[in-house]
Amino acid sequence: MLQDIRRLFLSAVFVTSVMYVTGGFSVAGYRFGDIFGVSDGFFRIYLPEIELLLLLAVFMGMSFGRLFCGWLCPLSAIFGFVEPLSKKRRWHGRVWFRLKYVSLAVAVVLVYYATTAGLPVPVGMIAYAGLAAVAVLVVLEVVYPRMFCTSLCPVGGFFSAVAKLAVFRLHVDEECTACGRCNEVCEMNVDICGRKRLNECSVCLACIEECPYRSISIRCSV
Repeated sequence: MLQDIRRLFLSAVFVTSVMYVTGGFSVAGYRFGDIFGVSDGFFRIYLPEIELLLLLAVFMGMSFGRLFCGWLCPLSAIFGFVEPLSKKRRWHGRVWFRLKYVSLAVAVVLVYYATTAGLPVPVGMIAYAGLAAVAVLVVLEVVYPRMFCTSLCPVGGFFSAVAKLAVFRLHVDEECTACGRCNEVCEMNVDICGRKRLNECSVCLACIEECPYRSISIRCSV
């Protein structure tokens, strides 16, 4: 039931994202054109709001960890669509999980350099590159499910780091028998039974539904 609700919610997020970049509606009096026709005026208008978005992201991460990844990320919606084509989820070592922090550092440097150096933003090129990147990520998702989310996504790296301070987080009771069923359904490859890497949890709630002993819950850590 919870997973059906999440899929519907992610589908709505995906549709809204498509509308956002293809001229489905206006925001603050600015009409969004097609994905290849948005002028760089958009960036001049909305870049000052990045600080506000960052504060909102920090608040969300410190409240619910990687909730964004499980419920609000358009890429997560796309990956959900191709999930029936994906191979069986494979586990990988902790080094892979740390790669997203390198991606985050690189992304921060690039954004800082682009904004402070006053470089022109080639919107059309970014659009084409974005579409190509999504195509590559879809292929990667089929071959290695959630590899991007767990190991390469800079946004995931940000939320994973902030999630270590999250108020509401995954909790496993002492009554857990370590049957492993929760680990099998976890899309983020979190070792729930071993209580390891819980900050990687995307709050998809699949483990809570799957646990036959009701040993898993989301609790306030304060």
